[in-house]
Amino acid sequence: MDAKEKITLGVCSPGQWHAMFATSIIDIARSQAQLGQLISLEGSGVISRLRNQVVATFLEKTKDDWLLQIDTDQIITVDAFKKLVAAADKNKRKIVSGIVHAAWETENVYPEPVPCIFRMGENGEGLYSVHEYPEDSVIEIDAAGTGCILIHRSVFEAMVEKADPVHETDKWCFYRDMPLNGSWVGEDIFWSIRAKALGFQMYAHTGVQLPHKRGYWLKKEHHTDYAKYTKKRHQSAEQVVDLGQTSTVKEN
Repeated sequence: MDAKEKITLGVCSPGQWHAMFATSIIDIARSQAQLGQLISLEGSGVISRLRNQVVATFLEKTKDDWLLQIDTDQIITVDAFKKLVAAADKNKRKIVSGIVHAAWETENVYPEPVPCIFRMGENGEGLYSVHEYPEDSVIEIDAAGTGCILIHRSVFEAMVEKADPVHETDKWCFYRDMPLNGSWVGEDIFWSIRAKALGFQMYAHTGVQLPHKRGYWLKKEHHTDYAKYTKKRHQSAEQVVDLGQTSTVKEN
């Protein structure tokens, strides 16, 4: 990316930013001159509505060259930001994603961490998460989540040009949740399919890894599973307390 090109930061949130996310954005804003405008929209419910509004605002209210969409439950370091910017090119790489791991529920104790970058299956059948990839490299992909994705302005302008003038217009032609071929497709995958259909190639930088804050209920099954890896519970030493005297600790 040319050093003179500007990047708008697009954020959708329920009204709160995680402190670590906010700190990482402040670090980037203080040190990276290419960061231009900030579009932060608040809402709940249908996330695709907010994402469409972010893009429409970007096109209408700014003259910046790129839109970096990022979610507020992640952390992006200055180094990761620099790598993403270095990989982007207005002619060769107009769409570059970082790697964010989703947590997919399984029958196991822990959710499965799944990289939100995808490739088309053989004979064009389905999209599959890319679990194996070269370290710190730029690879071509077929779809990506919107957790951290840098997109050139011309991609959105092409979508506006091809939009349904009655229903989509220039404000709702980017993201959509909908059923497709018998499966439910989220707004990020729908956007990727539309971008590819318009002839744009998509890439991911495997060196741009964003920690993703997730939460789940800790249960007895987790305690039992942990015991497989250590016989000595370092964090649960038995405490013997003698009233009026200093507590002593007796290891199990």
